[in-house]
Amino acid sequence: MLSKSFSAWAISIRQDGKVSFIGRYWFSPEIPVHLEGCRIALFDTRRLARQHLPDVKLSYKSARVRRVAVFIEVAP
Repeated sequence: MLSKSFSAWAISIRQDGKVSFIGRYWFSPEIPVHLEGCRIALFDTRRLARQHLPDVKLSYKSARVRRVAVFIEVAP
């Protein structure tokens, strides 16, 4: 099985008792075609995620910037 992993940054929120993640396209109504299959388009850097955090905190007071790991596996 082919697998790959990488790290990125997201903004973590709690909603209805569940943890959800906000990425860079939460702020834009248009997701590029090549990313339409991705549910969360993550931030490349912590600094970029922190720049967007104040806007998210307007709606989600407990929002935090979190480092996330993404794993991609291709089944044979």
